[in-house]
Amino acid sequence: MSTLLILGAGGHGRVVADAANGSGDWTRVIASDRDPARCRGELISGVASLPIGEALALAAFVHIAIGSAEGRAREAAASAALALATVIHPKASVSPHAAVGDGCFVAAQAVVAPGARLGRCVIVNHGAVVDHDVDVGDFTHIAPLVALGGGVRVGSRVLIGSGASVLPGLRIGDDIVVGAGALVCRDLSEPGVYAGVPAGRLK
Repeated sequence: MSTLLILGAGGHGRVVADAANGSGDWTRVIASDRDPARCRGELISGVASLPIGEALALAAFVHIAIGSAEGRAREAAASAALALATVIHPKASVSPHAAVGDGCFVAAQAVVAPGARLGRCVIVNHGAVVDHDVDVGDFTHIAPLVALGGGVRVGSRVLIGSGASVLPGLRIGDDIVVGAGALVCRDLSEPGVYAGVPAGRLK
């Protein structure tokens, strides 16, 4: 039990702070942001939003609550002196036989099944399903209601949009965006944006 700093005082930060408070894993939860305008008052009730220097001095653990992969990677490097904390909502289902990396966030109603592996600073958002033996690379964001079939391999810095589905056993390479509602029916290897049913490359 210690002080947790939520770094990123936007909408995703509020979601993470709510989960951290509900988990009971922390004596105190505070927030901060690189934007001084966001460092006033409370992020949510009971979670003070403090100037970055003050917040870093108080916290032993940090969770980087920034939606973009680039932002999370940048802050992970800048906050290397602090331990990266994983935050799991108490209403998420994470198998004890899954591996969850440092700095991950698993939201309410999300499922991480046995044999799944989440890399560093992965977001598994509300209601998403990461099925058995799925491997998710560092700094990837699995948006709400995504379904990753068993044995899927997802690279690093990937964004899979809300409601998208990936059929079992497929591979998605690094630096790929899968659009909301897409159905991935084949391996995706070339970086770019993919959308539609079945998912095709847009750019």
